Amino acid sequence: MLEKNNFVKDLNSLISECLTSEQSNSYFKTMMETVYPNSSEIVSTNELYSRIFNENLQSEKVRLFADTIITHISKELSEEKYIEFLLQFSKLILTQGENNLSYELASTVLTLCNSKKEFELLKAQGLLLTAEFYMKQAIWKDAVSSIKLSIEIFERNNFIAGLAKCEFLMGSMYVEKGDLKAGRVRLDNCLNYLNQSNDTQLTAMVEVHFGIISYIEGNFQKALDYYEKARTKFETHGDLRRKAEVLQNIGMIYQQQNHFTKALGIYNECIDIAKDKGYKPILNLSLINKAAIFLEQNAIEDSFKTAHEAMTLSYQLNDKLSIADIHKILGIISSRKENYSAAETYLLTSLRLNNELNQDLNAAETNYELGILYKTRGDRSRAFTHLLSAYKYYNKNNSKSLSVEIESHLSSLTI
Repeated sequence: MLEKNNFVKDLNSLISECLTSEQSNSYFKTMMETVYPNSSEIVSTNELYSRIFNENLQSEKVRLFADTIITHISKELSEEKYIEFLLQFSKLILTQGENNLSYELASTVLTLCNSKKEFELLKAQGLLLTAEFYMKQAIWKDAVSSIKLSIEIFERNNFIAGLAKCEFLMGSMYVEKGDLKAGRVRLDNCLNYLNQSNDTQLTAMVEVHFGIISYIEGNFQKALDYYEKARTKFETHGDLRRKAEVLQNIGMIYQQQNHFTKALGIYNECIDIAKDKGYKPILNLSLINKAAIFLEQNAIEDSFKTAHEAMTLSYQLNDKLSIADIHKILGIISSRKENYSAAETYLLTSLRLNNELNQDLNAAETNYELGILYKTRGDRSRAFTHLLSAYKYYNKNNSKSLSVEIESHLSSLTI
């Protein structure tokens, strides 16, 4: 049964707003003849769209569908309505991990809106979509440029909801990079704007990020409180995707507290949601978190198998942040197997990628693992260098428990 707010239902609803029933049926027949000519199982547009988007990521069928439905709809709508359709379609497929296609649609919006003042609010929304694409690729400079251009437009038009979204994306970006202080400032700015509106969805997303900050600082109960408040709001809206995203964060708290059974139960629930609704980025994150738990449980082969499954999906998604994280997991696995040369290669690769992506938090985590590796191998100098780098980050960001743990390692290395 289709859940409220899932991708296929939203996609079908969006297309139904643009096409009459007759036009939609005509398109359905055309697609069936082209893509599934001998199938008697698919009898509705819901089933067709579900089949297309739940097959391999970025398949030729997805591109064929996108190209043809855009052509079909462009003939029926005014220019403004067509641009609005492209924006909504771009937002929807972004949730499926179709990042490049989403970016192409947002870029088309910018081209259509260029130099047309009556469309500048639509242009600003297109800019925010390109910013989200850049953030997923960790291209921070371009993301900031797109957000700043959006801010200029929203300020000219006194569009409070748009300004709130801009501040949220900036805050999210800073938190992702590990700059918690700057992230908190931007998220507070977002809440100030939200006081003038009633966007409970965005409020919940801010709460999730405050939870992430508390989690990094080691205040797990405070983080859990934020996550639970956000989850309640997402459930009220029937937003399965964001509910699964916040469940990931709750699972990570249980993971840190060594409640592995509870954490695995949450990740498996997220995997079920992701597979059912085609949320491939959520599936990818769930696999990475499961691999980390298997590693904690010393189930090395399970961790290795799950990490490689996630690596394949990460490359399909072009998710560079996840690729760096998986290299770290593979490095720890190799270290546990006493294959120290491979461990060093994996961990140094993870560190290089995180540094290139300006991922301070992830770099600190990898520096810690490198420090432990070199300490195990008796390389006291390099162990001290990497552990000190990790200590500086955690100490700066008030992660007291981790700072104390690393201090203990550093003390044992000093002469």
